[in-house]
Amino acid sequence: MTTAPASAESAAGSSAVHPARAADPPGRNYGELALSVVLVLLGAYVVIDATTIAVPGSSNTVGPRFFPYLVGAATVIVGLVLAVRILRGDQGPAEEGEDIDPNAATSWRAVGIISLAFLAHALLINVIGWPLAVTCMFAVVAWALGSRGIVRPLLAGGVASVIIWLIFVKALGVVLPGGILLELATSWL
Repeated sequence: MTTAPASAESAAGSSAVHPARAADPPGRNYGELALSVVLVLLGAYVVIDATTIAVPGSSNTVGPRFFPYLVGAATVIVGLVLAVRILRGDQGPAEEGEDIDPNAATSWRAVGIISLAFLAHALLINVIGWPLAVTCMFAVVAWALGSRGIVRPLLAGGVASVIIWLIFVKALGVVLPGGILLELATSWL
């Protein structure tokens, strides 16, 4: 009989001892808060850096500063809204549909292979052309992530990279090195 009042006292005493715990908003995640600060800083940097873009004197349409201002301002707004929601204790729903094991160890082999694929891609763009460099990178990344075959990733990477290259180079006029074969094959476009 004496143990019941003691446990009731300790339970009441523990809530009285730690009133600050009840005042903390539930689920505050400081990693997410740090991300929101990085977003605000990145957006501010884009807006400030956009002021250095030269504007032609006779420009009566949307100038070259418009999209950097738009993207920078949107990034700042998203960062601020995210920070406010985190400070209020809002949390997104748990991802239950993911087919991952959150307790699995990081595959440093895959991380290393993917990092090398990105480095090789950056070094090979001017040598073999953007589409072939993307195709190789796509196939290597797919293999590092567990793709069973190599033909499908090569085909998917090749088709996607050529289509993207055609859109950017031929339709939008953005310079991406295509490599000698692709430049010759598409010179009639």
